[in-house]
Amino acid sequence: MKLAAALAIPLVALLVVTLVEVVSISRQVDEIHDETQLARAAVGPSGLITRLQDERTWAAVELVGSEQYGIWARTPDYAQSRAATDEAITSFREEITRRGDAAVEAYAPALDALEGIAQIRADIDGNRANHPDWHTSANRAFADPMYIRYTELIRPFFDATDAVILSIDDPELRRGAELVNVTSRHIELFSDMARHALISGSLDGGITTREQIDAAVGRMVAWQEGSGTLARAEAPYDRVVAQHYPHEFMAAFTQMYDSEIRGQTFELGQLFAPLQEPESGGLQGFRVALAREVNAVADDLSASAATRERMFLALALTALVLGVLLAWLVSRSITRPLRSLTAQAKEMARHRLPAAVLDVLHTPLGEDVRVPQVAPVAVTARDEVSEVASALNRVQDTALDLAVEQAVLRRNIADSFVNLGRRNQNLLVRQLDFITSLETVETDPDSLSNLFRLDHLATRMRRNAESLLVLAGIEPPRQWAAPVRISDVVRASLGEVEDYQRVAVRGVEPATILGSAASDLAHLLAELIENALTFSPPDMAVDIRGRTTAGGGYTLGVIDGGQGMAIDAIDAANRRLAGQESFTVAPSKYLGHYVAGNLAARHGIGLRLAPSTGGRGVTATVDLPAELIHRDALEPPSGGGHWSAQLGAGGGGGLPRAGGVQGLPVAGGVQGLPGAGGVQGLPGAGGMRGLPA
Repeated sequence: MKLAAALAIPLVALLVVTLVEVVSISRQVDEIHDETQLARAAVGPSGLITRLQDERTWAAVELVGSEQYGIWARTPDYAQSRAATDEAITSFREEITRRGDAAVEAYAPALDALEGIAQIRADIDGNRANHPDWHTSANRAFADPMYIRYTELIRPFFDATDAVILSIDDPELRRGAELVNVTSRHIELFSDMARHALISGSLDGGITTREQIDAAVGRMVAWQEGSGTLARAEAPYDRVVAQHYPHEFMAAFTQMYDSEIRGQTFELGQLFAPLQEPESGGLQGFRVALAREVNAVADDLSASAATRERMFLALALTALVLGVLLAWLVSRSITRPLRSLTAQAKEMARHRLPAAVLDVLHTPLGEDVRVPQVAPVAVTARDEVSEVASALNRVQDTALDLAVEQAVLRRNIADSFVNLGRRNQNLLVRQLDFITSLETVETDPDSLSNLFRLDHLATRMRRNAESLLVLAGIEPPRQWAAPVRISDVVRASLGEVEDYQRVAVRGVEPATILGSAASDLAHLLAELIENALTFSPPDMAVDIRGRTTAGGGYTLGVIDGGQGMAIDAIDAANRRLAGQESFTVAPSKYLGHYVAGNLAARHGIGLRLAPSTGGRGVTATVDLPAELIHRDALEPPSGGGHWSAQLGAGGGGGLPRAGGVQGLPVAGGVQGLPGAGGVQGLPGAGGMRGLPA
């Protein structure tokens, strides 16, 4: 997600830039569309202007009877000319509305001026109906003003077209619209020049006055300027000029008008000839061709702009998709090895490395410690992820090396324990043998009592030496081949503790265990009894109880009423008794826990501590599995249930309240065992509760 957030910044920037460019391109497309609409609007009035010119020409011909001179208009009557004009006005209004507000605003004055055409038509109709000289040359006084009034309706369209052309930014479109407008003006100028040439040069006796000459020269200059503009049109309109421009007609009309200005006279038929040329000598066809070319250029621009917009949108979308895809691929190329690294690191931390370390630490004594083969962390990346994988592999190797070193250290410690334990054991065995020999020949009661006390101390010291061997994992040197009664095991354990006189054996049901476990069980009970005695008040007895369980096993309980233990301390002690911690990482005062735990683990004996009933003191429970009970000698239990349900009540609840087991008093000492003091500092000589070992 962090990588996606980081990559989102350039992607958002790309998206913003893309949107800005799309908006810009769209704006450009709209502008081009507006310009093409303006260009079409600029060439649009040509049809309306042509219809107005046709209506004007028909009126001029009919009012003075020009057909008598051979001059004919293209429209057959007033009705058709006016209907064509009205249709052209309606079509142009609709077209201008489609071209946009700029075109409507530009042509509004010209279209508003067309409202006056109705009055012109009414005046013409009144002249036809009431003037006696209608349809004769004598009607020129009325016809000439009518011609000028029509011209005043046409010229605003030229001016509006000029304003529209100025709004076109594209040079090709603007140049095409200008050429169409120049052609329209040229057609209008041609009609005006031909009419004045006919009237002044023929009907009025020629161009003679200063005013007539100046007006004729002005028209000639405008004519030549417009003709030059059209003839020199640039691409793409030059091909229209080459195909449709009436060069011969333009040259002939120019020469004739120029000659008339110079005073040359012509026959009436020569002056009528230009007026009889179809489509004004080809200028109207040329204007139509130019308009088609302008529309074609506008279509190309619109299509090009639309194509460019589509292409940019496609490119922008492609770039965005590629950006997202690239970001996803980059993210995937990083996250895939990271996920693989995470999974392998978890597997290494949770399973592979702990299993390998335990395998190393659990190397049996006497065997060489070997480094196990552990699969390394492997990733396909070659960047920092690979470096992290290499670092994890180094951590794994270092952990294994440390485990090997710890295993070697533990083996060395165990060897030291074995060495010290066996040395002490040999010396203590010799000492006990020597004390026993002294006891057999001693007759003095006081001396014999001292020898018994010495014997007891040596026995306790022997247990401490055996504890070293237990921590080292060495099997006990003292084992019985035959089954041993539970009472004898308890008697042996009492012989290895100090202050055994305070131990009360209450309700220990008869049972027999295998001889292979008797020595370890006695040692284990001695550790528990020593612990209970150490942390009980001097005037309070420690109870030992035992009974057969329903599953065929046997349960012993060592119950004291001492100061007790906190729940956390009991939980920690039970972990050590269960073998879940190594004694090499614990303070030496807890070694008694590990001795008892190792002894219990050898034979599958359950061992745990719990608060005594009533909340005072601690109860140590020893659960012997059925495999340790000698079946032939096992008597059936006298009652069901577990002894722990009866603890703290002095042996009630179905458990027998025996006075002792095999000569052991209820609250007294063992016969022949003096109440000597203990040896401190070794497991078994101290307690397990906080706790001196």
